[in-house]
Amino acid sequence: MLQLSNVLVAELDPISPVSESYRSLRTAVRFKRVVPAGQGIGMVLMIASPKAQEGKTTTLANLAVTYAQEGKSVVIIDSNLRQPALHKIFGMTNTKGLLHFFQKGLNVDDVITPTGIIGLDLIVAGGQPVNPSELVGSSQMMDLMKQLRQRYEVILIDSPSTLDYTDASLLTEYSDGVLLVTKNGRTKREWAKQARAQLEQSGARMLGMVFNQ
Repeated sequence: MLQLSNVLVAELDPISPVSESYRSLRTAVRFKRVVPAGQGIGMVLMIASPKAQEGKTTTLANLAVTYAQEGKSVVIIDSNLRQPALHKIFGMTNTKGLLHFFQKGLNVDDVITPTGIIGLDLIVAGGQPVNPSELVGSSQMMDLMKQLRQRYEVILIDSPSTLDYTDASLLTEYSDGVLLVTKNGRTKREWAKQARAQLEQSGARMLGMVFNQ
């Protein structure tokens, strides 16, 4: 197995109260009865946050692990091409990922990397381009999502902070539901309200808010 970050509590300490909280989040999403955009097609969840450093990526990674532990086939897409971090959590290098799918015409199989956790794969960002919003809003991204829906039961999308960039609003087009992560002591109430309104204006189905720490 790759060298996992200690923030991946759901894998490293699965019987801890924190891990149980992530399983409770998984259950809460189930009760929302998210319907994939097509019969027999994988469910796409986007994890967003108003600003950076609110625990969005950590929440996404641990939620992904709980789905894999449930026996689901899961893939994470690091669509945060501004500040990619998922490769660090799973002990990978940030090479041959989403950016290379866009710019070098690689196949889906070329950019999917097993995490070492059974049932869980990752597509790293692959770099920090000068035009991330144009890439995540492209027809190539749409094609990628269609292919992943046919391969996986759960697809989780990590996005840049909602209030700082347009990328998150663009990514809602591919998502069946969105979770908004906020952080105790950091996220201002007005930020959360603005982020929710911005995402809903883009057509997002808001599933709820995660109050982190």
